[in-house]
Amino acid sequence: METQSNLGHWCKLTPTRLSKKDQNHCWVFAVYFEFRSKRDDGRNYQAFLFRNEERTIFGLKEIWDWQHVDFRKMATKVIQDKEFQESLISEDPDLPKIWKRR
Repeated sequence: METQSNLGHWCKLTPTRLSKKDQNHCWVFAVYFEFRSKRDDGRNYQAFLFRNEERTIFGLKEIWDWQHVDFRKMATKVIQDKEFQESLISEDPDLPKIWKRR
């Protein structure tokens, strides 16, 4: 499902190819993107976002100027690879606010 904000688009995301043991996870995923025509800096912007169900842990990976990224595979990696997951955990105070609207 995709929703549009004033600047960009928000899409819920489901991981791909999870093993049976990984299917019962606590993570919620989304991708947010903005087109350069809507931004003051003239750059395309993508953000891979995730949070736990309790909304106490948030993760973020920002990507500038469109790169091909398989976000569903990235979501799977967050579930399966604790080190990768921890590398994306963010204390950005805006993340809980962003997710509150979703």
